[in-house]
Amino acid sequence: MHWRSRFEALVDELDSTPGIRIVRAEIGPPTSPHVLAAAREVAGAAWPAEMTELYAELSQVAITYEVAGSGGNGGAIHIPVVTDVWDHAGHEDELWFDWLVDEEPAHPFTRIRPIDRFTEEAYAVLYPVPADGPAMVCLHVCGETLWPTGLTYAAWLELLLRARGAAYWLSLTTGPRPRRTWVDENLDRVAALFPSFAPAALVPVRPRPAIFGG
Repeated sequence: MHWRSRFEALVDELDSTPGIRIVRAEIGPPTSPHVLAAAREVAGAAWPAEMTELYAELSQVAITYEVAGSGGNGGAIHIPVVTDVWDHAGHEDELWFDWLVDEEPAHPFTRIRPIDRFTEEAYAVLYPVPADGPAMVCLHVCGETLWPTGLTYAAWLELLLRARGAAYWLSLTTGPRPRRTWVDENLDRVAALFPSFAPAALVPVRPRPAIFGG
């Protein structure tokens, strides 16, 4: 799918769009085959096939930009290195806490892996892990909630690029929102610059029930 060139094209598009200021734009070199193979072994059945394609072309993505007149809002994409995605123990006190395991060994937060740390407060994650098939993409508000998005990893990548990583764009996939917030205002600003984003098209008719919290 030429993921590297598509992320490079995204950076070029952002850089050439009036009203946008790029704060950071880094795309890491390809992941070495042995590192990729080791991560896939750790992931087991939860590994999405498209993750092989993505990480064979790059090791990480860090893009942050601001939209003029948004009070510093805009978008961000922070795809971590593949070993970080699958490092369960390394996510203690970030995604899960030891007391969760003591009280509920199968707590959903112990079964998520980060695929996009777009802000400190919320991540796009894979869930469930372990699993008997490729894990699905969910929205995790750190320490609070876990929402299904209905997206496969491949579909998430496509929409991530289409949304240009607009702040909290993934929340659109959980269902209609009860009231407008700064998130909606920011999404509108980004959509005005990139009509192909079309936020309303990502909202399901019925809200998706939370896996945890909500």
